[in-house]
Amino acid sequence: MGKTILILGGGTGGVVAANVLAKVLPKEHRIALIDRNENHLFLASLPLVMIGKRKPSQITRSLRKLESRNIQFIQAEVEGFNPHEKTIQTDLGALSYDSLVIALGAEQQGLPGYSLAMNPYSLQGALQLQTELSRFRQGHIVLFVSSLPFTGAIAPYEIVLLLDAYFRQRGLRKKVQISLVTPEDRLLSMASPRHSARLAEILTKRQIRMHTSTEAQSLSQDRSLTLHPGDITGDLFLGIPHHLGPAPLRHSPVADPQGWIKVDPHTLATCCPDVYAVGDATGIVSVNGAWIPKVGFFAHYQAEVVARNLALCYANKESRFRFVGSASGASMLSGYNRGCFVSIQAYANPPTGSLSTPNRAAFWTKALFEKYWLSRWF
Repeated sequence: MGKTILILGGGTGGVVAANVLAKVLPKEHRIALIDRNENHLFLASLPLVMIGKRKPSQITRSLRKLESRNIQFIQAEVEGFNPHEKTIQTDLGALSYDSLVIALGAEQQGLPGYSLAMNPYSLQGALQLQTELSRFRQGHIVLFVSSLPFTGAIAPYEIVLLLDAYFRQRGLRKKVQISLVTPEDRLLSMASPRHSARLAEILTKRQIRMHTSTEAQSLSQDRSLTLHPGDITGDLFLGIPHHLGPAPLRHSPVADPQGWIKVDPHTLATCCPDVYAVGDATGIVSVNGAWIPKVGFFAHYQAEVVARNLALCYANKESRFRFVGSASGASMLSGYNRGCFVSIQAYANPPTGSLSTPNRAAFWTKALFEKYWLSRWF
């Protein structure tokens, strides 16, 4: 008799898990992906939307396209989880599962006064920024990271570097000041110190001011961001919100006190039988107690591990795939025709990573990966 695998979330992890399962499992099994939105959004390209280099249609795909691959798509809001009955509650009713893959991602919450800032981590926010930036001719732009952990570990640096390139192209850079505020003790904290220093040098050469080990606390009408310590005034604020574990599961047995899903760091299994979690919703820490980066590459690899081990399990074979906490070949845009290759070894002791010098190959690698992703998985 066929099994039912429910996948919660249509982001990177959910889409990869569904595709791999559809490819490796016999057709008798039912694979269903649940998401409240009809469209998948390629989050890594939001900074390009912000500067007018991408349109929404170029970085979104309908999740209904997955149905041609024997994947059922259910547009519904996940509201609860009952591991004892092996059911998920949605606004369309209860859904039963034999195996469950949680890929709901992280939720966002603004700090006090956040409505005065713009959110570069949402499609609506990126489009609003595109309009606002086109009118911005002089003043101080401040990008702040509200707290740790946050998703898109390299995105804040990519955003400020693209802002620099954007205003240089318009001939306005001398009239625009750009600042980055982050609670990280150093930039690119998952990398080795010398690579963090390399990124700081890149930003310094581009005249981007940095405030590390600084917590943003509130934003006021007088264009002032209250920090710990001090404060900073600006004319345009871009705010990366607080990130939280998914609300429907926040008080369930699989969540830690902060709401992140607890998983085995290698198999992504939770404490509940037949329940796994991948991607930004998970709360995995490195050997030194720091959060491992919440990045799309990790969600992708984790989903592959879970899907392939599930297929082995259903075939009465021993699971053998493991997530090793490493990624290489990722790219961070540093301008309109340059990027930096980034690698991460989050499970190393101590954790480490690297950042290349800016080069054209990294830029084109990122552009080609966007095209690959949106065609390969849909």
